[in-house]
Amino acid sequence: MLAGPLGLKLIEPQLPDDGALVQALSEAALLTSLFCVGLRLRTALDWSPWRPPLQLASLTTVCAALLSAGAAYLVFGMSLLQSLLLAVILAPTDAALAADTHPAGEGEQEVVPFALAAEGALTSAIVPPVVMLLLTRMGLTGAGVAVLGSLTLTALWSLAGGAAIGWLVGVAVSRWLAVIDRDRQGDLLEEMIVFASAPLAYVCALALRADPLLAALAAGLALSHGGRRRIRRNQPLGARVLRFAGTAERGATLIMMVLIGTLLGAAEFTARTALYAALLLLLIRPFAVRLGLRGSVVTVARRALELFAARGPAALYCLALAVEHDLPSAFGRQLESAVLMVILLSVICGAVSALVARKPSPGAAL
Repeated sequence: MLAGPLGLKLIEPQLPDDGALVQALSEAALLTSLFCVGLRLRTALDWSPWRPPLQLASLTTVCAALLSAGAAYLVFGMSLLQSLLLAVILAPTDAALAADTHPAGEGEQEVVPFALAAEGALTSAIVPPVVMLLLTRMGLTGAGVAVLGSLTLTALWSLAGGAAIGWLVGVAVSRWLAVIDRDRQGDLLEEMIVFASAPLAYVCALALRADPLLAALAAGLALSHGGRRRIRRNQPLGARVLRFAGTAERGATLIMMVLIGTLLGAAEFTARTALYAALLLLLIRPFAVRLGLRGSVVTVARRALELFAARGPAALYCLALAVEHDLPSAFGRQLESAVLMVILLSVICGAVSALVARKPSPGAAL
């Protein structure tokens, strides 16, 4: 914020004018973040450990989006489609911030960092095609409403195809690494091959009109598991690769946080945007988590999941994507202000929730 219009005015981006650049930067950061998150989601691909994040990314996200759309309709007086567009843009949470604010714990708290990271990665990869579908339904992409059925099928292929393409790329690279490095001695060559698979999956998905972000996430997952459902005793990736992935992920998030801070100077914050952000973070998110999980995790872990709702690169990317499709000027300003206000408050609330989660209980010393 200090670097932007509110402070030293070193950077003064404007979404209406610089939307394409903001979209490109946020997409690159999101691609990096999703691939690196996939590399560190090393839990076996079984139903039991993956049940909470899948429920968060599906039932909780849909419930929160519908309730957020209803809140936007009442608070801002938007149309139904405009309210739904705002809610969908704000649907994905931030996987990188979840890892930093909720480090791996013990017992019940062990569920929290993995569930939040997986939820953030899945929602960040799935939401952009849904945003495009809504923009098309609003008549803003030039495709027209008449082909909505075919566009729905296209969106389904985008998600399924992106996951399949990314997984195949990850499996192929993993097998290649096993051939050229049988002793699993991590070196610079391994790092180059691993991180080259992210743009490879991205380009392959684009060529086949699939979701490139989901492809990057799937490629990271396949590499982290050695191309198998379960991780073998000899780890498929070296410690150097994972450390570099963590550094790259945090670097991408840091760049996005600086960009978001500079954009805050051009946003118009009102009491309505503050009210909407408070409703979304303090009421809708906790209720949606409770409804989506329905007893799949214990109470202590669920409380931490309810409190964390940080937004980041995915929300900014979807916002820039929408702004680039010639939104009505009044609605565009309102959309920008609401999204940036929610991102700002969600990051603050995410940090506070981490402090609450780390505070020892009164009986911890007994």
